[in-house]
Amino acid sequence: MSKNYLEDSVGKTLFLKSLPMFLAIFANIAYNLADTFFVAKLGTPELAAMSFGFPVVMIILNLMMGIATGVNSLTSRSIGEGDHARAKDISKRGLQFTFVVSVLISIIGLFTLEPLFTLLGADEDLMGHVKDYMIIWYLGSIFMNMTTLGTSLFRARGNVLYPSVVLILGACINAALDPILIFGFGPIPAMGIQGAAITTVFGNVLSAYLIFSKLRKEEDISLSSIFKIPDLPTVKKIARIALPTALANSFPPLSTAVTNWMLVGYGATVVAANSIAIRLETVPFIAIFALCSVFSSFIGQNWGAQNIGRIREGIKKSFLFSYILGAFCTLLLLVYKESIVGLFDSSPEVLSTTSLYFSLVPFTYGILGTVFLTINAMNAVGKPFAGNFLSALRLLIIYLPFAFYLNIQYQLQGIFVARVAANLFVGLLATALVYRTFFKSDLNYSKTVD
Repeated sequence: MSKNYLEDSVGKTLFLKSLPMFLAIFANIAYNLADTFFVAKLGTPELAAMSFGFPVVMIILNLMMGIATGVNSLTSRSIGEGDHARAKDISKRGLQFTFVVSVLISIIGLFTLEPLFTLLGADEDLMGHVKDYMIIWYLGSIFMNMTTLGTSLFRARGNVLYPSVVLILGACINAALDPILIFGFGPIPAMGIQGAAITTVFGNVLSAYLIFSKLRKEEDISLSSIFKIPDLPTVKKIARIALPTALANSFPPLSTAVTNWMLVGYGATVVAANSIAIRLETVPFIAIFALCSVFSSFIGQNWGAQNIGRIREGIKKSFLFSYILGAFCTLLLLVYKESIVGLFDSSPEVLSTTSLYFSLVPFTYGILGTVFLTINAMNAVGKPFAGNFLSALRLLIIYLPFAFYLNIQYQLQGIFVARVAANLFVGLLATALVYRTFFKSDLNYSKTVD
């Protein structure tokens, strides 16, 4: 069992373990862009069909990431407490829970496919393409979900290198097979949008096989665990973290959809410009998301071991990294914003809109990174409601109402100012929550097993 989280240099451990996760996240983003590029070559209907599936895919993925977060929290705390048998049992129960939920999602998805996507706006011309993609995706989604859970089990144990390599390998194979299965090659016929779905499923099958082969060999955690009698108390503990986390993960796309609705009044070009800005600012946050994936396991193990000194050091160094990264990205965007945006769209209105956005919002990147770190820290110690409330507060309670009001008073600039205000206020609140939870002398350690 890895001792890095509990004994090695805090800063060095967080950095070295975040690096492979950064590469894995970047590889998956690159694959998704390549997938979109190749499907776009088929035509607008095929691309639109895949776009209709995107919110459904994200909702399911958010739910599975919530389950993985719950299992990671319970497992890492058990390891920190020295109860490795309990950690293994939680992992097996999490695997079982993920399998059951995945099967239910696939069955419900297949039976509700046509009415659901009709409700989402797909007409008869698009429905055929939607079915071609989503039927295959639903049938293979269990492998994506099991991979998500499996990589979380590795991270909880301090091993981030192997799952990162598997995710990178899967993304590379997907990118290589995409054009072959979509457009055909030699004896392989062109499969169109079905080929894109098959490629995705194949990559997930390969990743799941590699993940669970390693888990069975090193941790005696095999897929046969899914056939055990369910342990409802453990499932409840997982769900207690999974459900609020999954719900909080759905707030960003919901917020983006409402923002686009407000921006439509300024024209499609402004909507496109906002989309470019949001996609560009995702790039620097890859480093924060990679750190978060390691940070939660680090906090969980040390909370279980009651190593409060290491937790405090990890929080201070992670927050400092977020502020330094935020300052660097702010400076970069202030100086080169027009050149960077021009790589995507050089129209005057797009450059004007993104210039306004990047003159305001990047100043909050550093403090926003601390919000994400705080949410992961609270999940890690079994306090998901406090952390995930920050997400609801930032996007639904502060940003959207404030954006509606300022849009009326100050037009487009008001919407961007609302984002700045929400990020700053919730960032300060996150700092206060971290201080109250981890830096007060009267700490209340929550045991994994009540």
